Amino acid sequence: MKKLLTIAALIGVTSLSYGQGFITFVNGTTTKMSTNGVVMGADAVGTWYYALFVAPSTQNTITAGVDPLSQGWTVGAYATNTASAGRLSGNSSSGNAAVAGFAAGTTADMAIAGWSGNIGASWAAVEAFFGNQNALTQASHDAGANAGVGGWFGGLTAVANDIPLAPSTGPFNSPFGTVAGAVPGFSLSFIPAVPEPGTFALAGLGAAALLIFRRRK
Repeated sequence: MKKLLTIAALIGVTSLSYGQGFITFVNGTTTKMSTNGVVMGADAVGTWYYALFVAPSTQNTITAGVDPLSQGWTVGAYATNTASAGRLSGNSSSGNAAVAGFAAGTTADMAIAGWSGNIGASWAAVEAFFGNQNALTQASHDAGANAGVGGWFGGLTAVANDIPLAPSTGPFNSPFGTVAGAVPGFSLSFIPAVPEPGTFALAGLGAAALLIFRRRK
């Protein structure tokens, strides 16, 4: 009986050591978000969204303008802005996030993508906004279903290398500036809407009418 209890205890310890890994998906006062280089002001929760991308510690690179999912990265967690200027919090009330697919006691490379709420709340919405293409660029946006729809903000951090993952009891590390190789925060850039071809045509007709009017006068 004692032997069975010992085996059961060992199995329990082993399962805990290989449990889901956690980080704290929160930035601090020294790692605030910004837009066009200026710290974000206080906004309603849900004005901004963020996806934490994770990959094995051997990844080391991520290419801006290309869908991270096509580069071997996966979405590990989501976050949104808090009511405080330039701050975000992950997908639990405490800001701690389970990193999908990575165990406690391991390390992972991480990068964070951010975007404005007019795009949507999930990475699937971001992909749809750009026409479900691997290239997340203005050109792919203009070729997709949302061509000419609103301006938008977006950005991607550099890679935070080898972030240690903790058990659910902590203490938790962060991809923002708390361990070597972490990112210091980042700035989202505003991309203005590009009018659809029909809008350009209407503008051209308006200009032509103005010239004709001036000549008659």
